[in-house]
Amino acid sequence: MTNNGLLEEVRRTRLELVRDGRWNEAERFAADAVPGCEPAALAYLPGSPGGGADPAVFRAVQAVHRGTGRAEAVAVVRCALERRLDAGTFWQAVTVLLHAGEIAEAHRHWFAAGDDLLGGRIMLARGDPRAAARLLGGERARRDVAVAWLVLALTETGEFERAGALLETEQPDGAEVCFARGRLLLAQGRSAAALDEFLDCGRRLTAWGVVNPAVLPWRSSAALAAADLGDLVLARICAEKDLVAARRWGAARGIGLALHAAALARGGDDVVLEEALTFLGDATADALRARHDLAQLLLARGEVDRARRHSRRLRETAFSPQWIEVADVLAGRLLRNAGESALSGQERRIALLARAGRSNREIAGELGLTLRTVECHLTAVYRKMGVAGRPGLRRAFVPTA
Repeated sequence: MTNNGLLEEVRRTRLELVRDGRWNEAERFAADAVPGCEPAALAYLPGSPGGGADPAVFRAVQAVHRGTGRAEAVAVVRCALERRLDAGTFWQAVTVLLHAGEIAEAHRHWFAAGDDLLGGRIMLARGDPRAAARLLGGERARRDVAVAWLVLALTETGEFERAGALLETEQPDGAEVCFARGRLLLAQGRSAAALDEFLDCGRRLTAWGVVNPAVLPWRSSAALAAADLGDLVLARICAEKDLVAARRWGAARGIGLALHAAALARGGDDVVLEEALTFLGDATADALRARHDLAQLLLARGEVDRARRHSRRLRETAFSPQWIEVADVLAGRLLRNAGESALSGQERRIALLARAGRSNREIAGELGLTLRTVECHLTAVYRKMGVAGRPGLRRAFVPTA
């Protein structure tokens, strides 16, 4: 068996042990099965330059993967970073800080080292996609992961065509790529294709034994895509699993993302969305998305004053032309809807079915209404929500209750 074939066999066996919760046994098996192999070869470390033989730091990486022992992992890598480290160990240590939510500290260490690929990843975590795009745009080494992170940055700044062209030209592969492609598709409103990408990302991470959403929040993203498609059962399953895992790990961003997804999966929960914002900070793409959904939810419920407060904050913190336009559109909707009432129960049901892709005739048949009644209700929905037809409705949040 080739060395690569042996590694794949070891990973499969290790995965079975991980699924049973036998983490220590899994790692001992991997070390014994491939003597002389670098431990990092059996870990999920996208973008790493390789190497890294510090056993304490590698155990911290394993803690990240299984999503437990965050404080201990951070303490270990802080101690290690006081010494001179080889490139691989340095990458592992800074990555642990990044996934633990210690982003400012990770940034300080990266700034001293100057690795553009790692810097781009950190800038994404800091909520500065424009800086990330500048750093990643010239990166050629470790190309697949560089493309994935650049696509994420371009998606956050609204450069969808450039991001799509990059994926088509480079044709990269890997879990990071699946996640980035999914985020692009979700931003473009192609939720079914996005959901497939997130689930594929999850399968790939599971094969590495990675269960911590701080590494890649694929379940929270899958929940958003499923909610867009009207599959609230799947959305809730994904969101709740991520929320449990994120709270166990304890990093703020993962908790905020899972709360955002859970709020939408529950059909629109403004209290949970407010809580999500306390974890997501303010001027980040994650926070902007959550605040936008909250303002839309409040608008659909007729709570115009609350919606207006969040709309103003959205405009103040928007960091790209894309988000400025989104904020201005929302402000325009609020201005037009100042005297309107919330959606009625029937209007809400029809709006949800239309948003999920049902035709007017299909909606009429499902709800036992005439086609004319459906058309009249949809006209009222478009007016109250300030959207232009079905394309606008698809991009607007519609509460289920």
